[in-house]
Amino acid sequence: MTPLPSGPWKLLAMDFLGPFPSGDYLLVVIDEYSRFPEVEIVKSTSAKSVILRLDAMFARQGIPNKMKTDNGPPFNRVELGNFVKYLGFHHRKVQPLWPRANGEAERFMPNLEKCVQTMAERDTEQKSNIKAYADSKLGTKSSGIKLEDTVLVRQPKKNKLSTPYSPEPLVVEEKKGSMVTASDGFNAELVHVQNHPEKPES
Repeated sequence: MTPLPSGPWKLLAMDFLGPFPSGDYLLVVIDEYSRFPEVEIVKSTSAKSVILRLDAMFARQGIPNKMKTDNGPPFNRVELGNFVKYLGFHHRKVQPLWPRANGEAERFMPNLEKCVQTMAERDTEQKSNIKAYADSKLGTKSSGIKLEDTVLVRQPKKNKLSTPYSPEPLVVEEKKGSMVTASDGFNAELVHVQNHPEKPES
């Protein structure tokens, strides 16, 4: 058991959560007195990213007496050591392979991870519902285009005699949502397919 600090923002526990599919990480700093968390999104675990976020946190909350982290590479950089020395607080690196020594941060991580996952699932569900609603309002239908189908691509009308579609047939090589990559065997062309009953079928 770690003794309770004498007041808020005296002893902090810090760790990373991630990476997430976006490539981002969450930098998590927890006050061991109040259990208050500060969470920042960072693009990398570099010392530069950590220092920028800590500088902002300390400007809001004050400089702590001590900060605990694991002994991982992000917390062993010379730049971070210089930052700690400049501000005058103690950086304690817990024993390797024993994450319980940084228990407050470790206990918080599963809850944070669950929150992030729930938010991502809700975001996906909301986007799916919005799309379904928009499709129903517009009366859109799936294009039905499949890989290796032969298709004609709509072209801008240049004059009174130009045809609505390019006369050169293309073969579908890839499909992602409403975006289709089709090729004439030499050049690939990215085509936006409107999910619309009036589209030409292959």
